[in-house]
Amino acid sequence: MEEISDPIESGVDFASTFVPVADGVELRVRTWRPEHADETDPLIFVAGWISVIEGWRPLLEVLAPSRVVHYVETREKRSAKFTRNPLRSEDFEVARLADDLCAVAQALRVDGSRTVWFGSSMGANAILEALKGDRLPARGAFLVGPNSEFRFPWWGRPMVRLPAAAYHPAKRFALWYLRNFRVDAKAEPDQMRRYVRTLNAADPVRLKLSARAVLDYSVWPDLETATTPVAIAYAPSDILHGEQEARAIVDRLPNGRAVECPSNTYMHRAEVVTEIDEFTASLA
Repeated sequence: MEEISDPIESGVDFASTFVPVADGVELRVRTWRPEHADETDPLIFVAGWISVIEGWRPLLEVLAPSRVVHYVETREKRSAKFTRNPLRSEDFEVARLADDLCAVAQALRVDGSRTVWFGSSMGANAILEALKGDRLPARGAFLVGPNSEFRFPWWGRPMVRLPAAAYHPAKRFALWYLRNFRVDAKAEPDQMRRYVRTLNAADPVRLKLSARAVLDYSVWPDLETATTPVAIAYAPSDILHGEQEARAIVDRLPNGRAVECPSNTYMHRAEVVTEIDEFTASLA
């Protein structure tokens, strides 16, 4: 669980620590700090549901040498430390993840006049929830594919109530479903590979509980209270995170803007730094 070496081999100063965010819960936060980092805005990176850092390596390899980056691993991931049991689905609600981010911001002594948050999928939703009521110190947020709700197929709800021992056969079925109905595996092979890697690395108990926790989630309540500038990145070809959904979220945000990208893969690779930097520059 402890980590010493830089997982992306960036060549800059690297540290990994655990930050207490709630009673009995600690999250791993990785930090890259290049020389002359004070000249750029720090970025706090919150990846998606049960994702692993390898899926973001192409983007982190470009971000880390150019600015301070804090990579926060949310509580459903294997790295999170829980000293209390048993775990409950309520422990993994998006609102809890948002509270965690506020606690991380306080521990890192985040300067809200400079810091930009970056999030993907459920990480993006956690940031949006924390921005409601302007609770999270942020100059802006660049979010990839946030969800208005987490849509489950008809078989999904009974599946998340199965015991954790049923995880492996259920995982094979879920990957088959994603490949054939929710992801264009031919146009977006990297996206499909990320989902395979993510599900293979997931903790079965936390996966099940966090899936239960978002069954009835909706982004809409109080979304208009998030006044921080927010860019929502989307790709028309991304079936799982649709353009219509992204634009609907933008329309409800007081300072929202839509950023169209060529593909889901593009939004996970070095090229999206151009959009991140353009957004950050527009906040001046």
